Amino acid sequence: MRKVIDKIIEILCTLIMGYMVLDVCWMVIARFVLKNPSTTSEEVLRYLLVWTTMIGGAYAYGRRKHLSITMLTKKLSFRGQKILDIGVQAIVIAFCVIVMILGDLRLVQTTSNQISSALHLPMPYVYASILVGGILIVFYSLIFILEDLKAIRNPEIETAKQ
Repeated sequence: MRKVIDKIIEILCTLIMGYMVLDVCWMVIARFVLKNPSTTSEEVLRYLLVWTTMIGGAYAYGRRKHLSITMLTKKLSFRGQKILDIGVQAIVIAFCVIVMILGDLRLVQTTSNQISSALHLPMPYVYASILVGGILIVFYSLIFILEDLKAIRNPEIETAKQ
């Protein structure tokens, strides 16, 4: 399941980034060559950047490519490292559920009748990126907790991998 989600996110982010590059090129051509700037392109880019940030951030988290401070972790035993990681993942899940998921659901409900200025797009579609990012981070955090629990039960297998 994780590999399927990773692949979907990779493809989605690649497609969005590719479209964003083409859209920026179009904006430059429209503004400087055609002397007729595109009003919708900027808004499309802004919203796609938000989506790419939220999905890409979750993807980076899932690949453990996010910023982390390991000074304390390195001083602990293998079991201590795994227990600390489970605690950190629990905090991440709590943050994502409270702030990103529940908070965004409230935001989507509050802005349900708002429409973007240039695209006339309902704003909940834009704000839903926070919800999707939060759900993906919770998904990856649960996977990390399961991997840590498995490593605690079978430490010899994990130390052989390292």
